[in-house]
Amino acid sequence: FAALVLGACHFAMRPGCVLVFLAGAQQNPPVWPESVQVFGPGDAGIADAVNAAYATNGGKHDHGQFSTKNFAFLFKPGTYTVDVPVGFYTQVLGLGDSPDDVEFTGPKGVYCEEGATEFTVGALDTFWRGAENFRSTSTFSWFGGSSGMLWAVSQAAPLRRVHVDHNLLLFQYEEGDAAGFASGGYMANSQVDGAVSSGSQQQWLTRNSKVGQWVQGVWNMVFVGVEGAPKDHCGNDPAGFPAVTVEETPVVAEKPYATIDSKGLYYLNIPEVKSKTSGVDWTASEKVGFEKVFVAKEGDTAADINKQLAKGMHVV
Repeated sequence: FAALVLGACHFAMRPGCVLVFLAGAQQNPPVWPESVQVFGPGDAGIADAVNAAYATNGGKHDHGQFSTKNFAFLFKPGTYTVDVPVGFYTQVLGLGDSPDDVEFTGPKGVYCEEGATEFTVGALDTFWRGAENFRSTSTFSWFGGSSGMLWAVSQAAPLRRVHVDHNLLLFQYEEGDAAGFASGGYMANSQVDGAVSSGSQQQWLTRNSKVGQWVQGVWNMVFVGVEGAPKDHCGNDPAGFPAVTVEETPVVAEKPYATIDSKGLYYLNIPEVKSKTSGVDWTASEKVGFEKVFVAKEGDTAADINKQLAKGMHVV
């Protein structure tokens, strides 16, 4: 026990940081796996870290698709001027109570480019990444006068709890006869003050969000509980693009999210189950200190995790 406490103090005791360690409890702040990096405003080396990860797990020709590396970048509340490219097996998360607490003001901010320049491939293989709980003020001009935050992805690449000040682009044009193909993305509990351009996205699901405008659509854009969503429309013709719009979400519980307080302690925020909702909801009904959260790492088995669950621990 003493060795554990000393090791924890060595890791956590920095100026303004408080260590919480109770018998039978988890450590707060937690000891994150090597794949997790936590940044604060003004920290040196942020650009080097995110660019090194992208060099390993990102870039053209779907580089990194079969990488064995994974990365999670956690950003404390504050303002960041760095641009953050998001590659395969990479997650970018703000640690604020509200998305507005973590703001990216760089030209590109947090962004994801399609994985292939050939338009018939485009973003069709741009999978397995995520971004959540921050604000983007990006106004970068990507192509043809289209500017804003770029998130050119397909499946398994969700956006959650994101506030976009300007426009959001869900596709990318680079070369050839058309914009790069993209298919099957997801956005939830997010607010886009400008327009969302889905462009070559073949299908996309947006839930419990608020958008200034939604333009374009190929096969089927689905909206559930989205303020500003287009009206239902069957077919792609001068009257509109294919859209399925459900005014309210019947039942939903938003994804839990992590936050950090002024003392450096971490919390797991757990939204409650709600019925018949629309628009964004950035609140949580339950706040659990990481003393009650088991941080799983590489090498932990199902038995290890189940043991912690049996103790009443939450798991991240």
